[in-house]
Amino acid sequence: MRRFVRAVCITSICTAMMTSPSAADFTARDLAIEEAKFAAHSVNNGMRAAFLEFFADQSWLLRPDLVDAKTWLFARPDPPIVLDWKSQRTILSASGDLGFSTGPWIRRSKANPNAPAAHGQFFSVWQKQKNGKWKVLIDHGISHDATVTPDALPTKPLVGLGLAPMKLKPVVLAFDAENDFVNRAQQPYIDCVTNRTVLLRDGLFPIEGKTAVMAYVNSQDGAWVWTPKLQGASSANDFAYVVGNVAGKTQKGETRTGHYIRVWMRDASGEAPTRWTIAAEVLTLELPAKL
Repeated sequence: MRRFVRAVCITSICTAMMTSPSAADFTARDLAIEEAKFAAHSVNNGMRAAFLEFFADQSWLLRPDLVDAKTWLFARPDPPIVLDWKSQRTILSASGDLGFSTGPWIRRSKANPNAPAAHGQFFSVWQKQKNGKWKVLIDHGISHDATVTPDALPTKPLVGLGLAPMKLKPVVLAFDAENDFVNRAQQPYIDCVTNRTVLLRDGLFPIEGKTAVMAYVNSQDGAWVWTPKLQGASSANDFAYVVGNVAGKTQKGETRTGHYIRVWMRDASGEAPTRWTIAAEVLTLELPAKL
């Protein structure tokens, strides 16, 4: 399952430190092709081999806290599964150094191939390496009930978004936008989501678009406390990611803790070209506990 990051507290900004080639050299659709190569390697050679091949040397998983991906993978055998997936949404920075990919995954048992398959949605941040290759920087995901879908990867046209270069040098950094978000006591999402936003939550199909996102957010009781732990941005300052912990208390007195990854973008051709908006967010919770 694409839901895989040793507990550490990382507060420094991990900005992409590489040259900024034209986005024309590599497009958002090319990122989907890299994702397809990754998935094919998983089907043909096993999940562990694929993850070790396609993950960056310094990459992260949530298990459930942040762990070094390759250290975690090296210490474990290949799971007895066939894991496949397909990218259906990609985003690429105008500087061509960071990108995002998400889509459905399907997991089948090798021991019992006739058993019902498991389904979910993956969430990956990709980074261009100094040698020019693209590798996964952060990977996570959710599971959901696939009773209304067949035991196969659903087909859906790819939505590839290459962020347009900013004509003016950005003044507001993504991490200022993140800090403003986490410090809002009420309605932190209202000014940060657009029709391109997608939220991933365990047990649910992807929540897409401002109307659906706000309906979901408004249906949740209690309030969240967000604690960023790891963050980075593209050299164009139009794409950023934040990984952190989240905690809250419901009206029933239950504490909820979990982990999240949030991808921010500034799209000069989008609905809010002058400000940061949430491109995508995945949040997974641990079991609630009574106070």
